[in-house]
Amino acid sequence: MVEEKSQKGSFRKISKDKYVVAGIITFLIFSLGLTLGFILEDHRYSLIEEINSEQEVKYLSLQLQYLYLNSLSNTNNCAVLSTTLKETIKDLSESLSNVVSYEEEKKISDQRKQIVMRRYIIDNLRYFLLADQSKEKCNLNIVPIIYFYATDCPSCPNQGTILSYYKKIFGDQVLVFPINLDLKGEEPMIEIIMSQYNVTKYPTLVVENQKYEGVIDKESMLKIICKSLKNAPECT
Repeated sequence: MVEEKSQKGSFRKISKDKYVVAGIITFLIFSLGLTLGFILEDHRYSLIEEINSEQEVKYLSLQLQYLYLNSLSNTNNCAVLSTTLKETIKDLSESLSNVVSYEEEKKISDQRKQIVMRRYIIDNLRYFLLADQSKEKCNLNIVPIIYFYATDCPSCPNQGTILSYYKKIFGDQVLVFPINLDLKGEEPMIEIIMSQYNVTKYPTLVVENQKYEGVIDKESMLKIICKSLKNAPECT
């Protein structure tokens, strides 16, 4: 009898020890996962900062090229400006848009996410202005388009799909600059650009200082693009 009680006590002790060990292992795994998560998060944002720094240098270079050409009233080097502009905007679109898509999927509103999103909008606006000015100065054969949208807009994805379709067809001749109106409370430039073009609905497109409200269908979008492009094979 005493031996039986002794065995039961030993089993309880072993079981309790197993639970304690299991608990410790679970805690360690959780802590390790949390630590790795923070490390990866910091690493990802470090990469974003590197992208931002690189874009800053590229933009300053483009701005200086434009100012130099403008000050000399010289269009001899417009081809260089055009090539650099297209390559830089393509790089901006491919790198930062992927970052923003990742941030939107997380559904977490934090300061770092807000900074990334604001930076993306600011980059889009200043590249739009530079592209618009360069088109006028150098008579570039490009179509800069501002695309105003919001995440709670059910028809905006349709407009985005149509723009992506023509971006693939026309390549770097069509430059799309998306502006997320969800951030107008955080980024003052959004209110300024909305006021300039009197944007009250979304989606809204601005092409050649002309405002187009609502979803522009494929056929109408092609006409708008071709109106701005010269000698485009896709427009014949």
